[in-house]
Formats: sequence, C-alpha cells, structure tokens
Amino acid sequence: MFQILKRAFTSLLPLLLFLQQCFAFELPLSDHSLREAYFLGQHHDASTEAALKPYIHHLPVPQKGPYISETRLLTPYAQVIDVSNAQSAGYSAQQAFADYHARTDTILVRVRIEFSATYNLLEAENDANSASAKKGIKIRREDFWKAFHVGLSQRDDWIDPLSLDGEATYSDNGMDGALIWLVCDANDLASEPASVEVFTPDGQHVISTFDLSVLR
Repeated sequence: MFQILKRAFTSLLPLLLFLQQCFAFELPLSDHSLREAYFLGQHHDASTEAALKPYIHHLPVPQKGPYISETRLLTPYAQVIDVSNAQSAGYSAQQAFADYHARTDTILVRVRIEFSATYNLLEAENDANSASAKKGIKIRREDFWKAFHVGLSQRDDWIDPLSLDGEATYSDNGMDGALIWLVCDANDLASEPASVEVFTPDGQHVISTFDLSVLR
C-alpha cells in the first residue's frame, strides 16, 4: 500500500508544482498571465473586483487617533489588472504587453489614512505667534502624512523602497486624510508572507500581511 501511495504522490507532484507556479507570486509574468490579467481588467465588472480583492485589505477603526483604513499591495500581475481596468475602450492587449515590458517588476503599496473624531483637520497649537493660537488649534498641514512611517517587511527585515511619496485627500468638506505610496523592487521579495507596516504619530503600529505564496 505504501508503494502505491508513493507512486501516486510522485505522479501528482508535477501537477502540484505546476498549480503552485500558476497561483503563487510570479516573476517575470508569462505571456499567458499577462493576457489573463489584461482581460480581467477589461471586464470592468464584478470579476475584475473579485480578482483585485485579495490585494486590498480594509482595516478596523482604532479607538482613537488616525484611521489607517486601507492597505493595498499590488504585485506585477495585479498591476496589469489594475492598469487595464483604469483604461477606457481602445486599450489593446498589445499595449498592455508593451506597458508591462516597459516597466520593471515592482511591488506597489498604498496606504490610506483617514481623519477621525480624535485626529482630524485641526490639531493642537503651541505656537503663540499663530493667528489661531487663542483657540489652541491650527489647521493640519497638507504634508502631515510625512509623520507616518510606512514600510514593507518580510522575515522581520525591512525592504528598501525604490520610492516613497504621498498626498493629502479631499472631500466636499475639505481635507479628509492622505494616501501614501511605496514602490519596492519585486525581486527583493520571496514568495511568502509580506507585511505592510504603519507607525502613526500617536504610537499605533498597524500591520497588514499579504501572503505572496498565494497571491499571483
């Protein structure tokens, strides 16, 4: 019986390895994966949303302080879907192929910060020279996001980013938060869990983990 099971496992091993390669973090993307990602993006429907859903985490609201509401980690495969989805009619598979090959394989991280009841547009003001000092408050600067430390880690090691940037976000009521982008070389990561980490000015340490052994 043991020999039969051993032979059965041996015969299935190539299939298991093939399936792992199909669904795990892929570098570089094959023509088949590129084509598949392009068409998923072009659907512009629930199938596109479902394909991108594993790459987006919605986080719980903290008891106080700024709200890290969303983290995104887009692999090269997910980026092709995202770019294709953002394009209107006339964006061809050939253009998607050309766009992919024109850029290096990167991991794109995006963190959304939202104001809350205890961390909003107004902040404590200690500058006596400020026009609003009498009220003890001041308007938060547009680059307030620079006080947040955002990074990508794997195996407890920080991945050195290629670039980091951010910008304030706005609603009808004015500034309501910010987005921070982090770009890392995809070749610096292995096909295993990677964590987006955010250290906030008030001492929060938010961790959002994406399993690259599952994500393509």
